[in-house]
Amino acid sequence: MSSYRTFEELNIGEELTPLIKKMTQEKINRYVSIAEDYNPIHTDEEFAKKTPFKGIIAPGYQTMAYISELLSRDFGNAWYVGGKLDIRMVKVVRPGDLLTARAKVVDKKEEGGKNVAVFEVHLINQNNEDVIIGTAEAAFNKNS
Repeated sequence: MSSYRTFEELNIGEELTPLIKKMTQEKINRYVSIAEDYNPIHTDEEFAKKTPFKGIIAPGYQTMAYISELLSRDFGNAWYVGGKLDIRMVKVVRPGDLLTARAKVVDKKEEGGKNVAVFEVHLINQNNEDVIIGTAEAAFNKNS
Protein backbone atom coordinates (compact mmCIF):
# COMPACT_ATOMS: atom_id res chain seq x y z
CA MET A 1 0.00 0.00 0.00
CA SER A 2 1.38 3.40 -1.02
CA SER A 3 1.76 6.28 1.41
CA TYR A 4 1.57 8.81 -1.43
CA ARG A 5 -1.40 11.11 -1.84
CA THR A 6 -3.90 10.42 -4.62
CA PHE A 7 -5.53 12.85 -7.03
CA GLU A 8 -8.93 12.15 -5.49
CA GLU A 9 -7.70 13.10 -2.01
CA LEU A 10 -6.67 16.59 -3.07
CA ASN A 11 -8.94 19.59 -2.60
CA ILE A 12 -8.60 22.95 -4.31
CA GLY A 13 -7.31 25.44 -1.75
CA GLU A 14 -5.57 22.75 0.29
CA GLU A 15 -2.02 23.46 1.44
CA LEU A 16 0.44 20.59 1.63
CA THR A 17 2.40 20.08 4.83
CA PRO A 18 5.41 22.41 4.43
CA LEU A 19 8.97 21.14 4.12
CA ILE A 20 11.50 23.02 6.26
CA LYS A 21 15.24 22.93 5.59
CA LYS A 22 18.23 24.92 6.76
CA MET A 23 20.77 25.86 4.09
CA THR A 24 24.34 25.42 5.30
CA GLN A 25 27.73 25.95 3.73
CA GLU A 26 28.36 22.22 4.13
CA LYS A 27 25.24 21.42 2.08
CA ILE A 28 26.32 23.92 -0.58
CA ASN A 29 29.83 22.42 -0.72
CA ARG A 30 28.43 18.90 -1.15
CA TYR A 31 25.99 20.03 -3.82
CA VAL A 32 28.56 21.91 -5.92
CA SER A 33 30.93 18.95 -5.70
CA ILE A 34 28.31 16.48 -6.92
CA ALA A 35 26.93 18.88 -9.55
CA GLU A 36 30.44 19.90 -10.62
CA ASP A 37 29.36 23.54 -10.27
CA TYR A 38 32.67 25.18 -9.50
CA ASN A 39 31.53 28.80 -9.57
CA PRO A 40 33.37 30.46 -6.65
CA ILE A 41 30.24 32.49 -5.80
CA HIS A 42 29.12 29.36 -3.93
CA THR A 43 32.27 28.54 -1.96
CA ASP A 44 34.78 31.42 -1.88
CA GLU A 45 33.73 34.14 0.56
CA GLU A 46 36.41 36.62 -0.55
CA PHE A 47 35.45 36.23 -4.21
CA ALA A 48 31.72 36.34 -3.42
CA LYS A 49 32.07 39.59 -1.42
CA LYS A 50 33.28 41.34 -4.59
CA THR A 51 30.20 40.36 -6.59
CA PRO A 52 26.84 42.16 -6.71
CA PHE A 53 25.57 39.53 -4.23
CA LYS A 54 28.11 40.65 -1.57
CA GLY A 55 28.59 37.13 -0.26
CA ILE A 56 28.18 33.42 -0.87
CA ILE A 57 24.91 32.26 -2.39
CA ALA A 58 23.47 28.78 -2.80
CA PRO A 59 23.07 27.39 -6.34
CA GLY A 60 19.61 28.00 -7.77
CA TYR A 61 19.07 24.36 -8.66
CA GLN A 62 19.88 23.37 -5.10
CA THR A 63 17.22 25.69 -3.68
CA MET A 64 14.70 24.63 -6.33
CA ALA A 65 15.23 21.02 -5.26
CA TYR A 66 13.45 21.71 -1.96
CA ILE A 67 10.19 22.33 -3.85
CA SER A 68 10.78 19.12 -5.78
CA GLU A 69 11.45 17.26 -2.52
CA LEU A 70 8.14 18.48 -1.08
CA LEU A 71 6.20 17.27 -4.13
CA SER A 72 8.03 13.95 -4.40
CA ARG A 73 7.41 13.31 -0.69
CA ASP A 74 3.65 13.62 -1.19
CA PHE A 75 3.17 12.27 -4.73
CA GLY A 76 6.01 9.92 -5.74
CA ASN A 77 5.68 8.85 -9.38
CA ALA A 78 2.96 11.41 -10.11
CA TRP A 79 5.72 13.95 -9.55
CA TYR A 80 8.78 11.99 -10.75
CA VAL A 81 7.25 10.84 -14.05
CA GLY A 82 4.78 13.56 -14.98
CA GLY A 83 5.80 16.56 -12.91
CA LYS A 84 6.24 20.07 -14.29
CA LEU A 85 7.78 23.04 -12.55
CA ASP A 86 7.63 26.66 -13.74
CA ILE A 87 9.37 28.98 -11.31
CA ARG A 88 11.11 32.30 -10.87
CA MET A 89 13.98 32.79 -8.47
CA VAL A 90 13.30 36.15 -6.85
CA LYS A 91 15.84 36.29 -4.01
CA VAL A 92 19.15 34.60 -3.31
CA VAL A 93 19.64 31.97 -0.62
CA ARG A 94 22.63 32.17 1.69
CA PRO A 95 24.22 29.78 4.16
CA GLY A 96 22.23 29.96 7.39
CA ASP A 97 18.87 30.66 5.72
CA LEU A 98 15.93 28.64 7.04
CA LEU A 99 13.77 27.71 4.06
CA THR A 100 10.16 26.57 3.93
CA ALA A 101 8.78 24.96 0.78
CA ARG A 102 5.03 25.40 0.40
CA ALA A 103 2.51 24.17 -2.15
CA LYS A 104 -1.20 24.93 -2.46
CA VAL A 105 -3.63 23.10 -4.75
CA VAL A 106 -5.07 25.66 -7.18
CA ASP A 107 -6.61 23.44 -9.87
CA LYS A 108 -7.48 19.86 -10.76
CA LYS A 109 -7.97 18.89 -14.40
CA GLU A 110 -7.75 16.13 -16.96
CA GLU A 111 -5.00 16.51 -19.53
CA GLY A 112 -3.46 14.02 -21.94
CA GLY A 113 -5.32 11.07 -20.43
CA LYS A 114 -4.08 11.86 -16.91
CA ASN A 115 -5.47 13.59 -13.85
CA VAL A 116 -3.37 16.68 -13.22
CA ALA A 117 -3.12 18.62 -9.97
CA VAL A 118 -1.83 22.19 -10.26
CA PHE A 119 -0.05 23.87 -7.36
CA GLU A 120 1.08 27.35 -6.49
CA VAL A 121 4.56 26.87 -5.02
CA HIS A 122 6.76 29.08 -2.87
CA LEU A 123 10.11 28.75 -1.19
CA ILE A 124 10.21 31.21 1.70
CA ASN A 125 13.12 32.26 3.90
CA GLN A 126 13.20 32.89 7.65
CA ASN A 127 12.08 36.50 7.09
CA ASN A 128 8.92 35.27 5.32
CA GLU A 129 10.32 36.53 2.00
CA ASP A 130 9.69 34.62 -1.20
CA VAL A 131 12.88 33.12 -2.58
CA ILE A 132 11.19 31.12 -5.34
CA ILE A 133 7.66 31.50 -6.70
CA GLY A 134 5.82 29.59 -9.38
CA THR A 135 3.57 26.72 -10.29
CA ALA A 136 3.94 22.97 -10.37
CA GLU A 137 1.90 20.12 -11.81
CA ALA A 138 1.73 16.47 -10.79
CA ALA A 139 0.22 14.03 -13.32
CA PHE A 140 -1.60 11.02 -11.89
CA ASN A 141 -2.58 7.88 -13.76
CA LYS A 142 -6.36 7.62 -13.92
CA ASN A 143 -6.38 4.68 -11.48
CA SER A 144 -4.42 6.45 -8.71
